[in-house]
Amino acid sequence: MTRPAAMLAVVMATRRYDRPERDLAEIVRHYPGLESVAEARLAIQDLLHRKWLTQTVIHGVAVTGRVPHLAHLIATHLGDQSVADRLLAIRVTLEPYIKVLGPMENSSVFHSYLDLLRSARSEICLPMLVTPPYEETVRALRERAEAGVRIRILLAAPTLAVKWRSETMRSISTERITAWVREFRNYPTVEIRLSRTAEDMELATCFSVDGEIVRFDIYDPYRQRSLEGVMIEVAAPQGMLPNFVRIFLRLFEEAWANSAHVSLTARLLWFLRKQWKAWLAIVLLLCAFIPAPIPHWSEILIGISCGIVAPLLIEGIPRMKKVIRKRRDR
Repeated sequence: MTRPAAMLAVVMATRRYDRPERDLAEIVRHYPGLESVAEARLAIQDLLHRKWLTQTVIHGVAVTGRVPHLAHLIATHLGDQSVADRLLAIRVTLEPYIKVLGPMENSSVFHSYLDLLRSARSEICLPMLVTPPYEETVRALRERAEAGVRIRILLAAPTLAVKWRSETMRSISTERITAWVREFRNYPTVEIRLSRTAEDMELATCFSVDGEIVRFDIYDPYRQRSLEGVMIEVAAPQGMLPNFVRIFLRLFEEAWANSAHVSLTARLLWFLRKQWKAWLAIVLLLCAFIPAPIPHWSEILIGISCGIVAPLLIEGIPRMKKVIRKRRDR
């Protein structure tokens, strides 16, 4: 058996591709010894001749794939039956790590959510819109906080809750934020922040545990309540981090960076820090009208102020267009 054919046999036993022959030849070019299309196609023909691969016509297209017992055929060819088990052991499939848990209204989704929280070893990231601190959830989070687990809870600011729901949610949102803060006031590993950005809170009711498991509530956040959604779960196999998990973690970190602390002083400092360039431009502009014994004092400060404001306006145009487009789409 040629080296390309041997490499292809191992690839097909562990990866189990089913594709038209020409497509399969392109796919396997990522593996050593199969970089040449000609070598890859010769290897495919070799394995077809040995009946280690098979061709099936599906919807009028000839699809090439492995025979079901390919790992055992390789083991027999080598005279070592342990090879079959070793080949099956190194095969990585994400199917067992992706689950559709069902509608959010199912009690099983809530109970498994509590079990997952209790399994946290290092971190829990929990964005919520106006969810109250349910007794069981608080108990599970406190248990993990006492074990040293870092817990980041991201809530919607009352203004955002009103924007998404109704004016009646303002007092309810404020009441629930206060309740969350009260429940975890004495837990140093728990941090609660508020988000004012609608796009960031599209993650509401989704959450991650240990940066390895993500639960995602699929619903329309602008027209539905989170309890009308369907929950899916994606876990990371050992040594891997699926793109879905990476995307959630990146979006949560961005939302966390955009958020403000709960206390009024912290929120004021956050606002000043976030808009420091604009405030600096205003201060310089005001100083320009203060008499000073410096030649061209006003012109210099006005020029610096305009130099600061101009990039802010340019950077803000895409955001303004995005906001206008979203409102128009709604």
